Amino acid sequence: MKRIKSIVFDKHERPKRATIITPLGTIKVEWRDIAGQPNWTSTGDLAARLLAVPVIQRIERLFL
Repeated sequence: MKRIKSIVFDKHERPKRATIITPLGTIKVEWRDIAGQPNWTSTGDLAARLLAVPVIQRIERLFL
């Protein structure tokens, strides 16, 4: 089971940081604007990051 623990928004109400909990560990995600496009980077174990990708995509669909 994958869960969103927290989401921090910037002043334009876009996601800035998120913490996602997976069975394989905790992932921290950060969004940045690069050339006008929102891009994300994540930290944590590779297997846990792969599990977190659908959750990150869901956050993007909801808020971007």
